[in-house]
Amino acid sequence: MAREITNDTLQQQPPQLGERVARLEGAYPHLATKEDLQAMQATLIKWIVGTGIAILIAIIAVLQWFFPVP
Repeated sequence: MAREITNDTLQQQPPQLGERVARLEGAYPHLATKEDLQAMQATLIKWIVGTGIAILIAIIAVLQWFFPVP
């Protein structure tokens, strides 16, 4: 989040290390865990495989429509 830089903000003391660490640790609950990423990966693989099969079936159906087998 951008803040406007003024003379007042330039003269303020930077936050202490403890304040910076506390602010960083406060963001941890919002980050994805390893299990979350693995679950998302499994879901994406299922969607990609399913979409590929559906496209293949659609191509075969269109080809049979235009070039029927006697």
